Amino acid sequence: MTRARGLQLELRRPAVELVPSYLASLAEMRALGETIWEGWEPAASESHAGFVQRLLQAEREVAPPGVPQSIYWAAAGTSAAGGRDGIVVGRIALRHRLTPALERFGGHVGYEVRPSVRRRGVGREMLRQLLELPRARALGRVLLTCAPDNVGSNKTILANGGALERRAYLQARRRWTNYYWIETGAGASNP
Repeated sequence: MTRARGLQLELRRPAVELVPSYLASLAEMRALGETIWEGWEPAASESHAGFVQRLLQAEREVAPPGVPQSIYWAAAGTSAAGGRDGIVVGRIALRHRLTPALERFGGHVGYEVRPSVRRRGVGREMLRQLLELPRARALGRVLLTCAPDNVGSNKTILANGGALERRAYLQARRRWTNYYWIETGAGASNP
């Protein structure tokens, strides 16, 4: 657990007690018109426990064209308990492998920061902690993609050792995309 500008931040696996705070984070994003991707929320008939179980099972059981992924929620607090008593301030996922579609858009890592805590280093710290996990290190290097005009995401990736490989226009998304690689293997040094 480390600090992100006044917040004690801890990556935690999805847990039932965090679901209300996680959903409040998505509500903040939705209020700004941001995309909430399919599967990020409980289905209409899904309990909080069932939702958490589905997210955790995504590491092992995924229907094509999906890939296995490890999902974490960043919990933050200001007390000595840190993320244990705080709110969910972000979501980050590590995809265990790439498909041709993920090579074009999405990469190995996807993350979102709760709007009310942006510009406080939360994304940078979430990514730093994720890159230290054994599964990320075992990949050797990870691909991250983002829009060139997403200043915060570009800075987050660069601060964690990202090397810009290229920029390309994605006709299907009607946007330009930056492609960064971050070395994660045993010899890599991430800030």
